[in-house]
Amino acid sequence: MSMAKSMILVGGLVGAFTIKFMLQILSRQQNLTLLHVIFVVSSLLMSVATKFGMSYEALIVGRFLCGFSRGCGFTLVPLMIAETTSRKTIALYQAPTLAILQLGSAISNFLGLPWVLGGEQTWPFFLAMPGFFSIVYLIASPMLPETITYKILEEENVEVCVENQFARPSFSLLKKLRAGNLSTVQTEYIDMKMEISASLRSSQTSFWNVLMGENSRRQLFGAIVILTTLQSTGVQAVALYTDTIFEETGIPKNQATYYTIGMFVLMALVLFASSPLLVQYGARKMILVGLTGAAFSLVLLTVSLKTRSFCPDVMTKVSLTALILYSCFVSFGPMMCFMGFATEVTTQLIRPSAMWIGGIVWNTMASAIVWSTPYILQAIHGYFYLVFVGLVIFDVLYIKFYVPSNTTARYQIITNEPVENFEEVTPLLSSEIFRQEKTANYHAENSPSFRGKNKYYGSASSNCSLPN
Repeated sequence: MSMAKSMILVGGLVGAFTIKFMLQILSRQQNLTLLHVIFVVSSLLMSVATKFGMSYEALIVGRFLCGFSRGCGFTLVPLMIAETTSRKTIALYQAPTLAILQLGSAISNFLGLPWVLGGEQTWPFFLAMPGFFSIVYLIASPMLPETITYKILEEENVEVCVENQFARPSFSLLKKLRAGNLSTVQTEYIDMKMEISASLRSSQTSFWNVLMGENSRRQLFGAIVILTTLQSTGVQAVALYTDTIFEETGIPKNQATYYTIGMFVLMALVLFASSPLLVQYGARKMILVGLTGAAFSLVLLTVSLKTRSFCPDVMTKVSLTALILYSCFVSFGPMMCFMGFATEVTTQLIRPSAMWIGGIVWNTMASAIVWSTPYILQAIHGYFYLVFVGLVIFDVLYIKFYVPSNTTARYQIITNEPVENFEEVTPLLSSEIFRQEKTANYHAENSPSFRGKNKYYGSASSNCSLPN
């Protein structure tokens, strides 16, 4: 059985490595459809084939395929959201995804109880249920469009030449997805194309060139650190060993599962309640506050567990308080923001590479944490949580001093100028100097020499022109 459990982690690692190459072959929408098909097959293998075919091998393959689709989805889903939403609302739209995941964890813990669907005769129905949501998606998928960024790049690859840039199919799609006035949509469209053209101009689209470029490398490392902040808080270990943790705090074993369900529900509620704060305070501030609070909570939990023998009743309450605070801070900060913030601080063409590497690191950390947690707990007992405190402190310092805000990253890649004061970037972006820089960039891109280098803008003899 341990092999079947571990196969979901192996599949996740394989999926994290594979998704980059899948994105080069299929479109975003086609990849997501394929992943849902794989997930349906996975659900059938883990439920119907395992139960009625009496095949343990079907369970192993099903778990692997489940992990594979999850590993691919970790990169693909945030990428699609980022390429569909506006830069100002990326984190806001990413947050509900995580809230739904926490609700799903709470529901699955409840349905997994022996007297619900976790019994000997009912578990196949439990394992088959996730496939139902994939079937719903497959039915709706023909009505869903490709992402805007993909459409722009697709127009580049087929050398679409339209005299009026705002008559392109990519702009028509953007208009359908935005509720603002026409001038606002046109400005966003220009900004998106400016990001893409800036990366094309500096040849930063390959992974090696991303590593070699100073600004692109900063984006890549920043995105990786942000994407791993949730793992750094120890949420993977907490999610898998929640019942054991509650038992360590003094909760009776027959009640631990109900406390686990309550913790996941609390996380989902905090995620939903905190979503509006993203617009007001931004993902960077919220993730820093959440990480700091999570570190404090883990220290408090460690102290309460190590001193429980001196005052069991009081320390049990302190431990529960620490777990409640931990759930709230993790949900408020890294869980709310890690996907959205990582996509915010990366530009259009660097984002896929950043999400790909981040997904690999995420799944590697998840596997290492899952496999090592029982042994570390056995070796150092209650001090186990201090390992994550150290990781969180590193993340806080790196984000504070090296990761810019989303607008800073965009300014740096376009103008190739460093910005020291992160807090002064927003007025800088709207200044006359920056508007002149945008105009200069477009005049440069519209020159015959630049067009000859990038088929996105047609051949050197093309009559296509960029918007004024």
